[in-house]
Amino acid sequence: MVPPGRRSAVPLILAALSFVLAPARAQESFGETCLNKFTKGITGFALDLDDSVMNGTTYLSSYPALRRGRDCVRECCKTPGCNLALVQQEAEGDEDVIRACFLINCLYEEAFVCKFARKEGYLNYVEKEVYDSYVAERETVEGDHVPFARAGMDMKVQPMEPVTLSGNESWDKEGIASYEWELISGDSSVEMVKTEPDLLELSNLQVGRYVFQLTVTDTVGQQATDRVSITVLSEEETAEHCLPPIKVGRCRGSFPRWHYNPDSQQCERFTFGGCRGNKNNYVREEQCQQACRNIKDHSPPTSRRLNPVCNEHCLHSQFQCGDGCCIDINQECDGTSDCMDGSDESSCDKFDKGFVKLQSLDIETDKVRCVDFPHTGPCRASFTRWYYDPFKQKCFIFTYGGCSGNTNNFVKEEECLATCNGVSKNDVFGRRLEQSDKQASEGSGSVEVAVAVLLGICILIVLAVLGYCFMKKRNSSRRHQPMANSSTLSTTEDTEHLVYNATTKPV
Repeated sequence: MVPPGRRSAVPLILAALSFVLAPARAQESFGETCLNKFTKGITGFALDLDDSVMNGTTYLSSYPALRRGRDCVRECCKTPGCNLALVQQEAEGDEDVIRACFLINCLYEEAFVCKFARKEGYLNYVEKEVYDSYVAERETVEGDHVPFARAGMDMKVQPMEPVTLSGNESWDKEGIASYEWELISGDSSVEMVKTEPDLLELSNLQVGRYVFQLTVTDTVGQQATDRVSITVLSEEETAEHCLPPIKVGRCRGSFPRWHYNPDSQQCERFTFGGCRGNKNNYVREEQCQQACRNIKDHSPPTSRRLNPVCNEHCLHSQFQCGDGCCIDINQECDGTSDCMDGSDESSCDKFDKGFVKLQSLDIETDKVRCVDFPHTGPCRASFTRWYYDPFKQKCFIFTYGGCSGNTNNFVKEEECLATCNGVSKNDVFGRRLEQSDKQASEGSGSVEVAVAVLLGICILIVLAVLGYCFMKKRNSSRRHQPMANSSTLSTTEDTEHLVYNATTKPV
């Protein structure tokens, strides 16, 4: 029989144990949920920053003080838009020990635009959903490549503006036999007219989001699909995407971009620094024109800048000032203090210093172009060009439309072979993911050690509490033991006597 005094200590012990473990469980829950959203660390590649930002990649931040790769991933989970945690590993020690952490958004209008070059000493953790979409585009079937379906980049437009969808950028070695468009989601009142085999004209677009799917079939019956979304902007969204003034950004790179000028009602070119821009920032002129055509700003200039909000919790799209107030996240480190305590301009080194470090990496940037797919581009001309195939290590002919596309595009076969000599499938980002699985699993041992230490501490705490209760009870029992000359009680009688004395008081 357990003495009541000792029984009453058990809930207290359990409550103390629960109090100790609760924060650890919460942290572990968030950490494991976060880590499960990302791939294992993909080794041997680093981001080609200039080429990536040129195509629309967003550099978000850096954390030079972090020392574990998994901590970098956790910061990525906390940062809106982050889908790549790039870490520089320490030269010696555990694979999870790092010396630098960079957070990146590899999506521009839902297209994967990050470019990578071979570089030892770096690990790339990519959000699984984003990585799977990227890998799906690179999958091949035995013998012939499946066709590449390209429905174009996602777009933003004004209500009732006509839009033309084109499948012209789709490609197959043997040619595309058919193009089929389908409305997947959105207002069904949209009017759709197919004017060419690959063209679909849209009208009567209402405010909201539409998703269309393109299915292409090649000459041997193989199919591929791609989707494009059209966001018809509301007045509030138009104000965000068309009315903000030029924002060069905190970083000091040099990238050509377009912004809409509501005074001239024109899209104008400007030089973007590479980070901390605003939404009035477009990679292509036609994207700017589609989103903001004929928009005027009727608001007074002073109303364009948002004041801090101090009576609610900050959202992911907001920056929390040191005093707890919230401002738009785009106002952080923009050269103007918006927080009343100036905290939005006090820690801006994490942007420009990390950006410069990535920019200065010694990588073979001229080889990056050789792993891209051949890209016809949106224009409809017909030029014979050469592209390099890293899997076959040869150059092949394709038809170039005359604009945009990418740089795996050579006028002569000799130029193609000379530029890409030695580039193989091992230079294609993501091909060595299986090799990195083992490294990442070995790196996870550090977490297991940490959990073991935490549990050991908790066990020691429990033992200490139990020991204290036992000694206290033992001392209490000694005080109530019978005198030496008293008659000896039986074990049962002694126990009942002790329990009685410990649990009753004279009235």
